[in-house]
Amino acid sequence: MRHGSGGRARGARVPLHMLDRPRLTEILDRGHALTVVTAPAGGGKSVLLGQWATVQESGEASSVRFGFDESITNERLMLREILAQIVIQDLIDDREDARAVLRGFDSIRDPAGELGRLLGDLHRPCAILVDNAERVDERSFLSLILDLLEAAPLLRVVLATRRSTVSRTLQLLASADVCVIGPAHLFFTPEEARDVVQRISGQAISPDALGEESALPLAARALGLALATHRVPVEIAAVEVEALADALMSSLISADAPADFQEFLLRTSVPGGVTFEIAGRLGWVDGGRDHLDRAELWGLGMWEPGDEGHAFVYTPLLREALLRRVDQRTADDVAPIRRTVALWASEHGRHLEALTNAMRAKDYVLASRLGRKSWFILSRSNPREVESLLRRENPLVLARFPLLGMLLALVLLRLGQRLRAFAYFQGAALSLRRRGLDDDPVERFWMLSAKTLAERFAGQFRRSGKTADVVVKAFGAMDAEQRAECNGFAALLLSNCGLSFLHLGRISDAIDVLELGMTIRVAHSVVILEDGVGLRMPDDDGGWYHCAATLAGVYALRGRLSDARRVLAEIAHADPPPAWRTDLFGIMEQIAHALVAVGALDLDDARRRMDSIEHHLGTTDLWPYLVGVRSEIDLRDGRTAEAARAITRALGRGVNSAVSEYGSFRLTLAKAMASLALGDQTAARRDLAALAAGDPARNAIEAFTALLNHEDASSFSAAEVALSERDPDLDRFCLAAVASAAAAAHLGMHEASARAMARGVAVMREEGSAAPLALFDSEVLRDVRELCAPVEQHFLDAYLAQASPGSLFPALPPPVRLTSRELAVMRELRRTSSTDALAAALFVSPNTVKVQRRSAYRKLGASNREQALLRAAELGLLDE
Repeated sequence: MRHGSGGRARGARVPLHMLDRPRLTEILDRGHALTVVTAPAGGGKSVLLGQWATVQESGEASSVRFGFDESITNERLMLREILAQIVIQDLIDDREDARAVLRGFDSIRDPAGELGRLLGDLHRPCAILVDNAERVDERSFLSLILDLLEAAPLLRVVLATRRSTVSRTLQLLASADVCVIGPAHLFFTPEEARDVVQRISGQAISPDALGEESALPLAARALGLALATHRVPVEIAAVEVEALADALMSSLISADAPADFQEFLLRTSVPGGVTFEIAGRLGWVDGGRDHLDRAELWGLGMWEPGDEGHAFVYTPLLREALLRRVDQRTADDVAPIRRTVALWASEHGRHLEALTNAMRAKDYVLASRLGRKSWFILSRSNPREVESLLRRENPLVLARFPLLGMLLALVLLRLGQRLRAFAYFQGAALSLRRRGLDDDPVERFWMLSAKTLAERFAGQFRRSGKTADVVVKAFGAMDAEQRAECNGFAALLLSNCGLSFLHLGRISDAIDVLELGMTIRVAHSVVILEDGVGLRMPDDDGGWYHCAATLAGVYALRGRLSDARRVLAEIAHADPPPAWRTDLFGIMEQIAHALVAVGALDLDDARRRMDSIEHHLGTTDLWPYLVGVRSEIDLRDGRTAEAARAITRALGRGVNSAVSEYGSFRLTLAKAMASLALGDQTAARRDLAALAAGDPARNAIEAFTALLNHEDASSFSAAEVALSERDPDLDRFCLAAVASAAAAAHLGMHEASARAMARGVAVMREEGSAAPLALFDSEVLRDVRELCAPVEQHFLDAYLAQASPGSLFPALPPPVRLTSRELAVMRELRRTSSTDALAAALFVSPNTVKVQRRSAYRKLGASNREQALLRAAELGLLDE
């Protein structure tokens, strides 16, 4: 392989064993939509794909080639790689749309559908070449490919797999334009086998010297190597295909083979691809150039392009044989090699390969450090692989190294296995609490943050808030160098603290820590495209975005819509990936948008915002806010029964996880308002009774309830108490202000009415919200308008001009009031229905009992004892 002065690959030599095989390329040139190349390991599939890709690139068509390996381990990563290459080669007309999708691809709910939509806009033919397809589920993968082909007429797919073409696969492919290239096509003819053996060995071979065993391409290479090293030829016919690579190794790695070359093959089989850099780190000062040239000459692998230049990739079966020999060594010999590869892979963004090698080296401290740096990417790109890797370990390892348990919990959460994730979150939190924290401030910051998250997901919200206080203090104690070390994830961890404070209703603390997180921006990591355009990596500024999205949601939930709009504008200017905005991290942003839309009385937009995140209802601890905002939209849209039903369903046993203090508070308020809209004053008062007696929000809704009850004096009194709060929820503040103004107007307190309305209108104008006015009957607002100053009149006129007549809330009947004697009779009725027994218990005559009972029945609207007791219980009259 040749290199320029900068050491960067200019191109890769074509391996000598890559024969020109026109009978195969002619099949590929026929233009079938899907071509399946199936053969055993060592059958020449990768060589064929490489050869045809070279031919494609020299023509008008474009090609995308990759294989399932350490960097591409699942279908989602494959789809992202396809899209990245499509964007790089500028194959889609709307490139801006494609770039936007690529930037947040890991967060897209339907990646195959989104990619199919984009591939439908291809403006020239493109072929996708997929190697090692046997590493993924066959039926789902083929179904995905067929869906892409149906969506994109200019697309072709060629995939290579070790799996045989069985009947169920043929049934799946029956309706598609498919061609299958099998072992009979791929095996060498006698002439081709002789050509390969002669090229590798450098010796002339007579036409009749080779038998049928040389038909397998890997077998022909083994024979050539055996002749080149002057050893007895490998008996290919005597070994199974699976053991062929071991036989090949017997020719290469023996007592008289060059020791340095043996060691080079073994060590460099550990990384997924061999670059000069990793070869140098593994002990070869010159990067192993001579050894790589020899490996290429003998057909042990081939050069493949990658993000970091070209890498030499061993034949898969050969690499498996090499790794088997590596694993036969002692742990002390293998661990340093895997540790070196883990660090190298981490530096080059091969996070799964890094974690895998650290775990196989049994270096759990290194694995924990790598996991803490790459958990965000791993949980999105390789969740199933990480789950499989960590669950193979002894559970005691996860207990001793809780950050690994935390990583497993995060990937399980990503996979939707919330209950299993809870168990690991709780286990990690207990382990962190039992052990001492690391003296390294950065490690301490990460571990405490992990503990905060674990406690919150386990429903221990108070404990989580206390730990969050320690996290913020730990971050404040770090110096500039230590902060720089954790720059890539500090904002994300601070946003986690903000959520913990939100759940406890510590709004000021949440705002402070989220604003701190927004001051931390990550330096852009970019992929340079051929035309100089840079694409941000999927984790670029993810922490900043989560802080900003959470802060916007906190402001909106507090009624501070102007602040929410300001933060939302910053988010729009930063242009985060569209998929992030409906992912778990985007929930609070969409809540903020919905509440801003409610303030503008744009219920359609508010509903669209909530619909975009509705699928997270059962997977996040933010579910109370999702339910509360959705019910408010339904309530204002006249769908009162739906609003009440949604809250009742969400609160059902086993539907969602534990609810925090602030989440419970929001749900209680939403449920009380839904009950009022249904005309059920009793249920509303029962809901409000769960809140503290002096709570401003409770006072605001009680003032509103009393106004509906025509109890103007009580309404005015409760509203004034609510308006005295120093740091109010602005939405409830405006509700109390309008209720106070209406009650004062009814009481003839004109100056107090005008003053209260002026306070409410000032806030509503500042926040750009007319939502509180929509809760009141238009006639009530018109009565108040006559008492207001011109500024408030203008604001009310603007609202009334587009307001619908009537009110969302029906007028409530006056409350039931029983005398003390009537209450005594009703309470005794729970024990007995006998008039004489009641008279004896209350020391009155039977006629007195009859009169008091009839009066109580009349007030309760009941005709018999059962109805009266049920109604009295609903109203809370039977409580002692």
